[in-house]
Amino acid sequence: MLNFSYQNSTRLVFGRDAELSVGKTALDVLGAPGKVLVIYGGGSAVRTGILGAVEKSLEEAGFTVLDKGGVQPNPRMGFIRETIDWIRDQGVKAVVAVGGGSVIDTAKAVAMGLEYEGDCWDFFEGKAKPVKAAPVFAVLTIPAAGSEQSIRCVITHHGTKAGIGVECIRPKAAFINPERFFTLPPVQVSAGVLDMFSHILERYFSNTTNTAYTDGQAEAALRTIIEFGPKVLADVKDYDSWCQIGLAGSYAHNGYFGLGREEDWACHAIEHEISGWNENITHGCGLAVVIPAWMRYVSKFAPARFVTFAVNVMGVAPQADEKATIELGIAKFVGWIQALKLPTTLEALGAADCPIESLAHHCCRNGTVGHLKALDADDVEAILTGAR
Repeated sequence: MLNFSYQNSTRLVFGRDAELSVGKTALDVLGAPGKVLVIYGGGSAVRTGILGAVEKSLEEAGFTVLDKGGVQPNPRMGFIRETIDWIRDQGVKAVVAVGGGSVIDTAKAVAMGLEYEGDCWDFFEGKAKPVKAAPVFAVLTIPAAGSEQSIRCVITHHGTKAGIGVECIRPKAAFINPERFFTLPPVQVSAGVLDMFSHILERYFSNTTNTAYTDGQAEAALRTIIEFGPKVLADVKDYDSWCQIGLAGSYAHNGYFGLGREEDWACHAIEHEISGWNENITHGCGLAVVIPAWMRYVSKFAPARFVTFAVNVMGVAPQADEKATIELGIAKFVGWIQALKLPTTLEALGAADCPIESLAHHCCRNGTVGHLKALDADDVEAILTGAR
């Protein structure tokens, strides 16, 4: 196990009516009321009443609320710049996100931009490192990205999808009411479940040895997602199952499952190329295509880890040899993806015409991706070709 230093300062408010305590919690954290910016996506936040509930909670605590909707999936830098320009001189004390990962990541980028004189995109290009951000609060409406507890932020700009991870953007508090997931359409349920699964998987597949504790924690969380993901898809109003999924998704990306280990992240890097190329592609759907193709390609380089995944996560009985066990484990995983009604090929994803060679080279523009096996452009091209 590697040395590590870990601190998760996000206060998690979980359960029925969690969103009604946003104002009180923000007041506890900030010490005094003032102006806050509430960021949200589309009309669903208005139709379901959650936006109104959050704003009422803030106003009752003495805050003056400014709000801005219009965040799109695969959030765009243009919207972030526009928002920063609008509120920079208005004395905003905090940014409150009401939505899923795209909205929360937008709020994080805006929060960084408010404390930076240059262009916020500098952070994503590696030209500057954020050291300060306005406080962020996250009210979750889609369990998927785990951004509500994480130090991560991913933004799209002119076809490039780039991410950063810095402690100053970890939300001060996250609010999760599983009842707020009851109106989600099936594709968002499935894509979200796959996304949170991948956040643990990208940490679990590691070359670091002597990680029994985090291995066991990750395997238990992955099994929980495998069990309850199809249940919430079958019955979107299953509160108890949503509690398991909501909690698993929130912890999947807060750094806990990566303690003391080198993480991989090749699948995310590859998928970001696909949804960066076509911003209408849902991230979780893209991952459903990339991960099995990555597994088939990489498993021969790290067979022991894939055997463990097959047996301890997918519940496969050890076969006559490692290869057979691995193949059965991957096949069972693909079957689970299909049970979630997600695509497993580029064609089914609607990306059969994606420029595989150029995406692979762009993916590796800064060097290899992944750590379980470092992948160069030829490797990425082979994986995407295998995903057709």
